[in-house]
Amino acid sequence: MRAPVAGLAVGQRELDEMRETLAVPSARLAIALLPPLVQVRVLRFPRLRLPEIRQVIARDIAKYFPGIREPQVVAVSRLPREPGGAIAVLAAAAPAWILEGITEAARAADCTVVSFEPAHTGWARWAGTRGSSVVVVVDGGRAELIRAERGRLLDVRRTPATPDRIEAAQGEMGGGTASVFCEAKFAEAAGIAASYVGRGRELELVSDVEAAARRKRGRRLAGRLWIAAAAGVVLALGLHRAVLLRELSVLGNARAAQRVAVDAALSVREASLGVDTRLDALAGIAAAAHPWTEILDQVAAGLPGDVYLTALRGTADSIVIDGVAWRAAGVFEGLQTVTRLASLRPAGPIRQEVRDSGPPIERFTASATLRSPPDPKAKTP
Repeated sequence: MRAPVAGLAVGQRELDEMRETLAVPSARLAIALLPPLVQVRVLRFPRLRLPEIRQVIARDIAKYFPGIREPQVVAVSRLPREPGGAIAVLAAAAPAWILEGITEAARAADCTVVSFEPAHTGWARWAGTRGSSVVVVVDGGRAELIRAERGRLLDVRRTPATPDRIEAAQGEMGGGTASVFCEAKFAEAAGIAASYVGRGRELELVSDVEAAARRKRGRRLAGRLWIAAAAGVVLALGLHRAVLLRELSVLGNARAAQRVAVDAALSVREASLGVDTRLDALAGIAAAAHPWTEILDQVAAGLPGDVYLTALRGTADSIVIDGVAWRAAGVFEGLQTVTRLASLRPAGPIRQEVRDSGPPIERFTASATLRSPPDPKAKTP
């Protein structure tokens, strides 16, 4: 639970009573420091950064907050730029021992202090919701005048709590609609401040111990973020690897399917090449083979009319003819005229047969070598 607290006297006993009243085991506290525990002033500096201004004020606190001698926790907030290049800031200062004591008391009561702020910032935010320009809070013989614009603290004046001094200070601050909390309503003003703190960090009071603790928490958080980022990178790499493996598996399956198709195509190609080779061989053989129709025509034309063939045997380069004729010599004379035949000779003896009813006949066997046909591409002389 987050609980706003006005820092008048906050100790372990008060925090324990608060937790018992609210019936919560623990609480996160946003504490509003009331004057005179905190002082707020408008200061002007040359061009410096806010951390440098805070260091300057903390180093010489008595110069900027007269009457203060003990160590203070300082907070600064930039105001709108003024003419001439000067930097106007709101500076808040509170004793360091008070902040450390409240923090220790909260820790002992199982509570956590999330922020310390001047009550002035809470009153300024409250004024923004009411349309007031100035808030006057009277406590004892002092009055705190807070000027706000749209809920933002712009100026703080402390003056004796007399009507004329309050009116004069209000006039110096620019006038406007005022909300006044007299001394009898100081508790109400403290409650308002406690209700509106913790909503911004423009004037937060951070002790050195808390600043070191925040830096430590920041480093721890940064380390965790780095670990988370590294884990995210590893997870992303793992997912990317899984996606790549899946794509490689799909690609491998596709390549396997293509390999089957390619192997089938190569088999068909090899088969077709084998067929082409055999066809080329057959074509060569056919081209080199003798045209038997032409040879037989020439042999038939060269034989005499009284010749009867009884057998004809051909090989790749020769021919053997068996037959009968009235006169075998005419057969050899006729075959000499066949241009496709060469080296014509008898393949055996010529046998004469005497028939009872006719003149005798002669049986012969002739063999010859086949000449190759003339090349049609060869040029004639």
